[in-house]
Amino acid sequence: MGYDSRFLHWKKIEIIQMNRKRILLLLHYSLNTQHTDSTLFSSLSENDWFKLMRIAGQQSVLGLCLDALDKLKSNGAMPPRNVLIKWIGSVMTLEKEYERQKVFIKELASFFSKHGLKMVLMKGYGLSKLYPIPKHRGSGDLDVYFCGKGQYADELIKERGIEVKQNEEKHSVYSINGFHVENHASMICEQEHLSLLKVEEFLKDDLERNLHLDEESGCWLPSTMFNVVFLPLHFAGHFVYGGANLRQIVDYALVVKNANLNSDTNQIDWEKVKALAIEGGYFKFLCCLNGICMDHIGIPSDCFPDWPRYKDIEERILAEILNPTSVDVHSLPSKIKRYFKNRWKYQLVYSKENHLMGFLLRIRSWVNWKYGKKSVWNRK
Repeated sequence: MGYDSRFLHWKKIEIIQMNRKRILLLLHYSLNTQHTDSTLFSSLSENDWFKLMRIAGQQSVLGLCLDALDKLKSNGAMPPRNVLIKWIGSVMTLEKEYERQKVFIKELASFFSKHGLKMVLMKGYGLSKLYPIPKHRGSGDLDVYFCGKGQYADELIKERGIEVKQNEEKHSVYSINGFHVENHASMICEQEHLSLLKVEEFLKDDLERNLHLDEESGCWLPSTMFNVVFLPLHFAGHFVYGGANLRQIVDYALVVKNANLNSDTNQIDWEKVKALAIEGGYFKFLCCLNGICMDHIGIPSDCFPDWPRYKDIEERILAEILNPTSVDVHSLPSKIKRYFKNRWKYQLVYSKENHLMGFLLRIRSWVNWKYGKKSVWNRK
């Protein structure tokens, strides 16, 4: 590699690192009230701002980052007008989709309620209520759970002439009015990850005992403890197998922050959380997630327990999320290559499992649901 090539290589790395700092600062500013340092934004070109906007979109934090721009305004570090107009337009689209999904959630919850079912909504809309501007979280798939009555819920959907598919071991899927719904039989892929069996038991038990009704939508929402246990594992699965983003970190961060602000009603039993994480083999990963929330999202350290820090791993996790080494992997050979290339992630999240055995279990699961006749409602 010649001098010019080396220079361009290191220049590219420098730009990536600076954009990483900027996007994390925007998230920090959007969720906190402290003084804003605009130094990293004052000399950005129009093209630089477009790149930053694109990264925010890829990380599903476009709305949050727009909120942060107001705090830069007084320091003269706003993006050019045409960038700002496009950014605002994109967020307005998110807002409209959010409102449309909220109407759909209310209609679907009402439908199931008429048949005696409580529709539990995980992630998504329930978490958006913790955001400074809920509709700026954006919306995606609906993850629902019916506390042991998921098969009946599927039958009700089929009676409406809607096709229900079973293509993954933890949920069935269907689409209504452009909305993709995942009806969960389990919270996590515990049949692929045997170390998580007790975590799965805890999550299901908590959903049976600690739901609360959201009057606005008519759906039922899980407890803070459920979210504190479930969200890191959901994020971890995406981190290992692809598709992790900053919004998943922010979701967890805001659950913890909100629990601290409302300690009379929302308690986190950190000892229980720790015991489950140690049992499941992902305690070090959870420590890293807490550290990222403190150092980069701006959640006060007193919201978290005094657990070990692994700053080098935290930085590696963030680097992988913002600049993943494997993207757009569709073919089976490419997926296999990615799986073994990312074994450091697997060992961090599923430390009690053998990587090769995990690969074989995942292949078995994929074959079962691609070609088999199994039902997600028959767990045996």
